[in-house]
Amino acid sequence: GKNPSETAFKTYCCMVDGHEPSNAGVRWRLAALGRGLALPMPRPYRAPFFPGITVLIPHYGEQILVQKKDLFREDDRSVVPLMHWLRQKYGEEFNAFSDRMRARNSDWPVATDQWDEYTEEQWERLTAWASMRLQTLWRTVAGMCYYHPALQCHFEAQADRKSSLAQDGVWDASDCFTCLVSMQMYKFFDQ
Repeated sequence: GKNPSETAFKTYCCMVDGHEPSNAGVRWRLAALGRGLALPMPRPYRAPFFPGITVLIPHYGEQILVQKKDLFREDDRSVVPLMHWLRQKYGEEFNAFSDRMRARNSDWPVATDQWDEYTEEQWERLTAWASMRLQTLWRTVAGMCYYHPALQCHFEAQADRKSSLAQDGVWDASDCFTCLVSMQMYKFFDQ
C-alpha cells in the first residue's frame, strides 16, 4: 500500500486545491515525489568525494532524433500522422512549447495542426520537442546528462573547501559522471 506521508496527506489535506495541475502526468509525478519523500534517506556524499559512476546506454538500431518525414506523413498506411497524435497526447506541453517559441520568435505559428505553416528551421525545433516525448536515444542521453550539472551544483553548494580536491581547477564533475553510449551499428550510420 500507501506510505504514511501519502495517507496523512490524503486524510488531513482533503481541501481541493485550485492550483492542482490538470495534467495527469504531472499529478502522477507529484504523487511519486510525495511517496519518495517518505523513504529513508541515505547519508549523502560530501563533495568532492563522490563515487564515480558510468552510465552505459546500449544502442542498436533505435531512432536517435525523429525526422520530419516520420512525424508528418500522410499516406494510405498511416491513419493519423504521428505529429497529430503527439499534439493530442501532450496538448498542454505543446501549447507551452509554442508559447515559448513565439516569445523568442514572433513569426512562430500559433499552436495549430496546420503543419505546412512551419518553416524548415521551425521543424528542427519541432522534431527536437517530439524526440523528447518519444522513446529515442536523444531523450535517454539528454535525461542522463542532467546529472553532470547537478553534481556541479552540489559541489558548488556543499564542497569540503579544506580538501585539496576542492581547490579551483582540480575537481570536475566529469571525473565523477560519464555517460557512455554503445552504438553497436555505428558503421551503418550515414549521418
